[in-house]
Amino acid sequence: MSLQQQRVLVIGGSSGMGLASARRLARAGAEVFIAGRSQEKLDAARSTIEGKASGVVVDFTDATSLAALFGRLGRLDHLVLAAAGQAAWGPFAQLPVAAVRKALEGKLLGYWQSLQAALPALRKDGSVVMLTGAASRTAMPGTAGLAAVNGAITQMAQTLARELAPLRVNVVSPGLVDTPVYDGMPAPAKAAMFAGAAKSLPVGRTGLAEDIALAVEMLIANGFATGALIDIDGGARMPA
Repeated sequence: MSLQQQRVLVIGGSSGMGLASARRLARAGAEVFIAGRSQEKLDAARSTIEGKASGVVVDFTDATSLAALFGRLGRLDHLVLAAAGQAAWGPFAQLPVAAVRKALEGKLLGYWQSLQAALPALRKDGSVVMLTGAASRTAMPGTAGLAAVNGAITQMAQTLARELAPLRVNVVSPGLVDTPVYDGMPAPAKAAMFAGAAKSLPVGRTGLAEDIALAVEMLIANGFATGALIDIDGGARMPA
């Protein structure tokens, strides 16, 4: 499927994997809209995209904000849900229920509300790609909160692939990817974490946002892909 003149909205498109996906889709000829909460970040991100692209402000956890967004955009061919929300990290025994609830209300319900609001605008045989995370596919201590949120999104997406057909619904599950979400860590700690993870992976390196963007583009362009879950994690899910 050619992406020429296809209209794609990337929610969470101002940085990281969402921005890398927007760049790749725009280079393929799509008209791309990147959505996020900060106009300043959107403007900066838009300046890095080669092709037809616009930045639009939205709070994907707010139904009124979403309704206004889709009312402005009009018809869409594809939707990419890449917003991260509030992650719930930490050992299960010490992880507050409030943190898990906030994560669920952010990412899971944010994706839910976004897709519900998008349905009238989406082409009936268009597509949706949701980004989750390897914690839902790999038993890693300290990530039960992440697993709960991202696992729920995966199961929701596979059900929707049947319920919303012929709209195609797919999931990309990234592993450890070097994105701005880790920029708040002290540099030595971040470097040590990524180096240690790289040694444990069959591919010998951690991920780049562009690795995920390639999978997103493939799922949008491949009209035979629906209900698919693609692990782009360097082999992290495989037993040693």
